[in-house]
Amino acid sequence: MEQSLPNVSAFEAAKLPRHRWYYFKEAFSPAIVEHMIRTSSLSVGSVVFDPFSGSGTTLLTAAQSDMFGAGIEVNPFLRFVAETKGLQADEDDFLKAIERAIEGAKSGLPSHLEEFSTFSEKAPLAQTRDRWLFNSNVLRAYSGASKATENEPSSVQKLAKLCLIGAAMDCANASKDGKCLRYKKDWKSREYNKFDFIDSLEVRSGIVYDDLKACNTSSYKISVNLGDCRNFDIEKKFDLCVTSPPYLNSFDYTDVYRPELFLGRFVSNMNELANLRFNTLRSHVQIKWKDPVENEFGPKYKEAFEQISSRITDLWNTRLPLMIQAYFEDLCLVLRTLRKKAKTNASMCIVVSTSAYAGVEIPVDLIIADLANQTGWALREVTVLRHLKRVSCQQWHKLNERKNGPLLRESMVVLDATPMRG
Repeated sequence: MEQSLPNVSAFEAAKLPRHRWYYFKEAFSPAIVEHMIRTSSLSVGSVVFDPFSGSGTTLLTAAQSDMFGAGIEVNPFLRFVAETKGLQADEDDFLKAIERAIEGAKSGLPSHLEEFSTFSEKAPLAQTRDRWLFNSNVLRAYSGASKATENEPSSVQKLAKLCLIGAAMDCANASKDGKCLRYKKDWKSREYNKFDFIDSLEVRSGIVYDDLKACNTSSYKISVNLGDCRNFDIEKKFDLCVTSPPYLNSFDYTDVYRPELFLGRFVSNMNELANLRFNTLRSHVQIKWKDPVENEFGPKYKEAFEQISSRITDLWNTRLPLMIQAYFEDLCLVLRTLRKKAKTNASMCIVVSTSAYAGVEIPVDLIIADLANQTGWALREVTVLRHLKRVSCQQWHKLNERKNGPLLRESMVVLDATPMRG
């Protein structure tokens, strides 16, 4: 019987137990992981791996199927989210911790972020720019609540911390919008305060409480190591890899999650944030990373790269061709490393989107398919999951080729491990 295609969107995960604890817009649907588990020869205890674990969709979905979810994540906040989604704790102990957090929020405490960067209206840079991420009383409510829960048992403390960060972000003056943080409409007049923070905390903790109460198991089998996916090690070789690398869209995901990184003290200064950005896949030009060396990624890559390079004057950044080259150089390294960590009969599913610059489409899915033979994998299939809106590109009227940009797509590239050479 023909298998129906899974839905790629992460919106449905916002309604699922545990997945809904912290919404990650860039995640893919758990249905993709479930589809791959159903169509692979896996059993209880099989290892399902994700080198770009993000908020833990692959890991949690695998663990809920009685498998071991293992992953690598470079962003310490996202690693924390993925790890915490698998935790179990006594729901009454958790509720008591939240009650203490609420009392701490009411009292409040000075925040280490009040005069830092643009985190509150008290920061010099915020005064210069006349915009700030949080009102100071929200930051103080968060600090008071955080202090009140710091001596809780580890699982309870982490669950509470996730709720606290989520509640603070609900009361932020800016929200995530595509590749950046965008200030909300009429954000100054909203005047978020500690009572808004407490209201949000109650809602979020109520959801976690319900899911803890409904769970009849101990913490799920999830392991997330902090590290660079281009150079990692894992304890056990994997049976299945389901992953979605950063798309080739010049989004700096580290910057988008900057508020959470500082709120949770996952980074303490701008130098640490900069170091984190250098350890991420080279999918954006917001920092000056090391130039790539490799450039042999198959005929589809060569055609797209040459076309984009010939239109460099139409690009919004002249380093974009180098970014494209660096992106596939990094992906090659990841694929080679994954093959070394895969079992003999392992398979892999990569969810990716095509991209376009200066009106030229980059068929990322087909280029990855070309890379399979170079990196120890054999292509099984490339399946288009959905088409996206036509890309908006200011250069189209100059190029005079179409009225609209290329119709981008999200695809599922499925690979099978081939025998190791040597």
